[in-house]
Amino acid sequence: AYNQHCKKVVPPSDAKQAYAALREGNYEEAVVKFQEAADKAEENDKKASYLMLVAKVHYAHLKDFPKARQAALEAANFKANWGEPYLLIGRLYASSGPLCGPGRGWDSQIVVWPAIDKWNYAKKIDPNAAAEANKWIGNYRQYMPSKEDVFQRNLQDGQSFRVPCWIQENTTIRAAK
Repeated sequence: AYNQHCKKVVPPSDAKQAYAALREGNYEEAVVKFQEAADKAEENDKKASYLMLVAKVHYAHLKDFPKARQAALEAANFKANWGEPYLLIGRLYASSGPLCGPGRGWDSQIVVWPAIDKWNYAKKIDPNAAAEANKWIGNYRQYMPSKEDVFQRNLQDGQSFRVPCWIQENTTIRAAK
């Protein structure tokens, strides 16, 4: 296409359109455009970055935690030893207390276990993620179920446990200290 001065008009890239949509608060369009940018990107690092933006928009603006996790895991596939996707998934899990329970008590506390699992994994694969992972672990460790809550359910520290709700992951029981 050409403008009135016979200059070739290059449409803005999907990434530029995505950032514009994000600035305007059009989050659904931002997700679509970041996904298109990821699909068209030739370098894996770029694909990973765009997919993380998809994940962050799903998390922060659209509150669609399963789609945020899916995009973060997809991003991780394109960039080896990258902790950022797992830091985000940990935050998704940790903030699921009100989604998976009343916001307090057992059903809301058990989401901390898989969150801490993800933060520990981020630290393990990516030294650059360690400081942030440790910060999140330090903040959330206190919200794990108490020894009494674990005992009342005939469960034990160190036992395997499947966290229900949208998380659907196996973890290890740990009582708050």
